[in-house]
Amino acid sequence: MLRIFSALLAAIVLSNMTASAGIIRGAYVGCLTKQALDEFIGAAVKKDERHMAALMNRQCFAIEGREFSVVKAGFIKSQIRVYAGGDSVLLWVPSEAAR
Repeated sequence: MLRIFSALLAAIVLSNMTASAGIIRGAYVGCLTKQALDEFIGAAVKKDERHMAALMNRQCFAIEGREFSVVKAGFIKSQIRVYAGGDSVLLWVPSEAAR
């Protein structure tokens, strides 16, 4: 009985690990902080391209097509680990990007 429980528990843990990984589909940005993500979204809503450009490649990064895993899933914002070139970085994204 213990062996079955252990196998079942291992299967659940492994399925949760793979379910939270994927490839970013869509033109999303990920930001180093929640505040930077809020600023970027605000600038995008206002169509303030200058502000968006100021944030890009400093605090926020284009992540389309990148491999990721979910670190902290949220309703509006989620934290993900994005993998590139053998390294990884923690970024905040709109939760829809991590689906």
